[in-house]
Amino acid sequence: MMEQQAVKSLKQPEFIQQLNGYQKEAVFDESRALLVNAHVGSGKTTVLIAKVLYLSLEKDVDFRDMVVLTFTNKAADEMKERIKKHFPELNDNDIPYVGTFHSVAKTLLSTVLAVEDLGFTKEFTIMDPDEMLEMANRLIIEKRYRIKYQNKLLTRIEEYKKGKKLYSNMKYEDDIERLWDDIEALKRTQNKMDFDDLIEHATLLLKDGTFQPKWIIVDEFQDCDEAQLEFIKAMCGADTKLFVVGDPNQIIYTWRGSDREVFAKFKAHFDAKEMTLPINYRSTATILDAAKTFLSDSSKLEGMRDQGSKIKVKHHYNPFQEAHYLADEIKNLVRSGLAYNDIAVLYRTKRQAAVLEDVLEREGIPFEVSVKKSLKDVPVLSWFLSVLKAAVNEKDENNMIAALMHREFGDDVTYSEVKRLLKGESGVVSTLFDRIKDFRHWARRKTPDDIGELYDYFALDDHLSPTSASYEAHKGFILDFLNKAKEFMEEKKLGLYEGLLDFVNSSTLYGLSVFDETADLEDNSVKLMTLHACKGLEFKKVFIIGANDGLLPLRTKNLDEYEEEKRLFFVGMTRAKDDLEISYYTKPSEPWVTGGPSTFLSMIPEHLIEREEVETAGEVDLKDLARKIVERMEQKEVQQPDAEAPVRVEAEPVADDGDDAGAEASDGQLVRHPKYGEGVIEKEDEATITVKFEGYGSKTFSKLFVRLEYL
Repeated sequence: MMEQQAVKSLKQPEFIQQLNGYQKEAVFDESRALLVNAHVGSGKTTVLIAKVLYLSLEKDVDFRDMVVLTFTNKAADEMKERIKKHFPELNDNDIPYVGTFHSVAKTLLSTVLAVEDLGFTKEFTIMDPDEMLEMANRLIIEKRYRIKYQNKLLTRIEEYKKGKKLYSNMKYEDDIERLWDDIEALKRTQNKMDFDDLIEHATLLLKDGTFQPKWIIVDEFQDCDEAQLEFIKAMCGADTKLFVVGDPNQIIYTWRGSDREVFAKFKAHFDAKEMTLPINYRSTATILDAAKTFLSDSSKLEGMRDQGSKIKVKHHYNPFQEAHYLADEIKNLVRSGLAYNDIAVLYRTKRQAAVLEDVLEREGIPFEVSVKKSLKDVPVLSWFLSVLKAAVNEKDENNMIAALMHREFGDDVTYSEVKRLLKGESGVVSTLFDRIKDFRHWARRKTPDDIGELYDYFALDDHLSPTSASYEAHKGFILDFLNKAKEFMEEKKLGLYEGLLDFVNSSTLYGLSVFDETADLEDNSVKLMTLHACKGLEFKKVFIIGANDGLLPLRTKNLDEYEEEKRLFFVGMTRAKDDLEISYYTKPSEPWVTGGPSTFLSMIPEHLIEREEVETAGEVDLKDLARKIVERMEQKEVQQPDAEAPVRVEAEPVADDGDDAGAEASDGQLVRHPKYGEGVIEKEDEATITVKFEGYGSKTFSKLFVRLEYL
């Protein structure tokens, strides 16, 4: 018997041999439902991919009988790439159900499910939240609805979908119910679904048993909400097996719908077996021991690395002083052998990045701020996507209106003229309208090789203004977009029309992820990101800044929210492989944040930390700061006469009240702003003025609207 086991182990493929005992047990298990508690740094992704490969290679399960659900496009792409590495002959059509919840739901709705029963066709298009907002606002105007808190309209719609008609301090109902009924009807009329519709409609149609895979595999299960859990249940047939992997210690998204009880609900519904992956391969023993103090039950989390250095706890006077310290420290780390992308600075709120960006930029340190990108960030692509959505979906009046009426790239027609065009009335001329309406007939005769013809078909030069300074950049964005579309179609082996339909839906789901994201991920730059954004990543050196009560943790009277803040801090700490440094302020920028160390710092055992005070002269001397900034700018102009630092423009909707906003002032002038406090003028021209504020960094204002008091 022992000899047979030895022979079997020798024949095991490499992806099995590299697993530890806990991981192998999970991969080999064939329970009807298995819940794997994968502790932080325990090789969760390795186990997931090994499970998929094991089912295919050893158990002959066809990839079309497997549904692999992830929460990010990056995770889905990694899964597909690893599968294709073992099966080079496969393309995306051969693994159709590997993707995010929304993308798999979209695939099911556009292929195997009877979406026609719900009033749609399989050629439906997907709306993003901005498009939903545009549709709602047009309906409010057309129907003259009375909607309160209209500046929070998307939030109000989300609340209404949960059954809440009243919002904030409202005592009486408004027309939100009628508005939502109209939106629902209009989506069907225009053959469009929003993100929530994808999951809800797929769940409803799956209950007829049309599609029941042999295996459902779920990544990051702790992030599931109620709707996603119902989606999983609806796919299950009598013979379907489930393999879900998650970490209850990383439930940090309940504010956007994640269910705290999702593990308990899954176990109860499926009578699931439970396993644990307890071994952390990432962090030193010191970091892991410190992080474990923030878990309600850390008994099963085991480390494999040596003790490592102690966690540094530093005290800074304020964020501005800290940013300069970080710049110097990062330079020292790089000189000692670390790469910039070995280093991350983590914080609780996005606004904490502003002063860091400014200082790192001035010090010449490359950095990348983790912000979810959208096609809306590139106006020409946002417009072109509206053109394509209207072109592939002949019922999509909203995108037709958006394409024709765009202020910069549209066809110079009014709303009433567009409505007349849509009704087929004569007297209004729009070449773009005609091209969009004829597109389906034209495109069905073309192949992906003809995609370059789209540029001339839509006469895009007429819309991009070849004489404008931005023409080349705008044209480059569109040509790159079309090249990516062609690659997408070729990978999926689709024709031009079908490929564009699938591509615009993918673009809506994933934003700019249709472009090459690996350049950002591989770029040698310091990463600046919130604690929520850092989940799933790791770095040799991690700085966690702003460990003050009111910021980390945020103020809350809710015990569940406080426990989630602890889990979030745990996630941040365990991003560090070798060195972790945590800092706090004497004088935070925000008035609701308490000066001095966070209560979280007192929870870390004293023998695991090394406290260091950073020398400070106390209150920052703004006049001295002004002098230094001017000197630095003059020096930069001598060294790099042609260089121009990027400017972050912030226009304020404040009426000109007669202050000296338009007066000429010299660089270094001390000023006061009603929101940002005291600062120094860095530069100005006829239209704008740029001011450096302590704790906020540089802000550029329009002189027509800004209120500045000159000191």
